[in-house]
Amino acid sequence: MRRFWALALVVGLPVALMPVGVLADSGTHTYALHMEGQNFGVAANGDHIAIDGLAEFSVNPKSVEGEGNFTHTDSGGTVKGAGTWRADELLNYQSYGCGIVHFPDGDVILPPNFCGGAVKMSVTLTTPIGELPGTMTVICIIGPNPPNSIDAKAGEGVMLVVPGIVNFNHTDGGDNVIIQAS
Repeated sequence: MRRFWALALVVGLPVALMPVGVLADSGTHTYALHMEGQNFGVAANGDHIAIDGLAEFSVNPKSVEGEGNFTHTDSGGTVKGAGTWRADELLNYQSYGCGIVHFPDGDVILPPNFCGGAVKMSVTLTTPIGELPGTMTVICIIGPNPPNSIDAKAGEGVMLVVPGIVNFNHTDGGDNVIIQAS
């Protein structure tokens, strides 16, 4: 019996101490990203981006379909560009979990299929001057495990990198939800 417990400790303890990501679900899951209002990002030079839209995505295998609108303004609010975006490829989905939002003054319980995370995708921006490639990340703070660097007020929102043109590398608020469909 002693050998059984020793074997159980040798095999079981390392598994119990593994980070949750190591034991991640490898099944297919599908989600719908709803940007229910404009989601905002800001660049180091003070320019802002406002983005809305919808996307459906799947993990294992990765796929995405989606589209929406964007408006790029300078720090004074003057429109520098606007157009539409189309999702081309799901690059990554980092889930924060589902069903709860932590606020300093208390938790809010949500339906169990309302999830949060960081949805990163390559996109095509269609503007009056032509099409531009970009990388868009939408942050939703629902779930029990958002990173410590994300706060409930400005953490939700969007980041957009347009190589060689502009990098909206900080979220600046927004309203979105990721709904797990399967």
